[in-house]
Amino acid sequence: MQEEIFRTKNASIAQCSLSNSFFLSYENEEIAFSLCDLYSFKKKIMNLNLMDLLETDAPDLEIVYLPHCDRFLMLNLHQILQFRELLNGTFDILALNSSIQKILRRNVFNF
Repeated sequence: MQEEIFRTKNASIAQCSLSNSFFLSYENEEIAFSLCDLYSFKKKIMNLNLMDLLETDAPDLEIVYLPHCDRFLMLNLHQILQFRELLNGTFDILALNSSIQKILRRNVFNF
C-alpha cells in the first residue's frame, strides 16, 4: 500500500510501509528506491552545479545516473529545480513525521 508523501506538478514520491520502499512517479514511470538510494539521489540532484548549465557554451542538460539501477535521467535546468523541490519537500515531510513520532512516544511514556 503506497501513501503519497509529496507531490509537485510533474512528479510525486510515495512510500510503501510494507516493503519500506519509496516510489518516484515521473513521466508516466515509477521508479523504486530504498531510503538510502533516495537519499543518494537527493544528494546527486543537490550537488549539480546550476551555474554550469547557465553558461552559454555548456550543454543545457545534465545526466543523472540512478543509484540503484542502470537507468539515468536527462534533466534540464527547469527539471533539476523541480526535482530539488520534490526531494526537499519529501525529506521535510519525513523529518516532520519523525519529529511527531518522537513527541508521541515521549508523551506515551510520561503518563
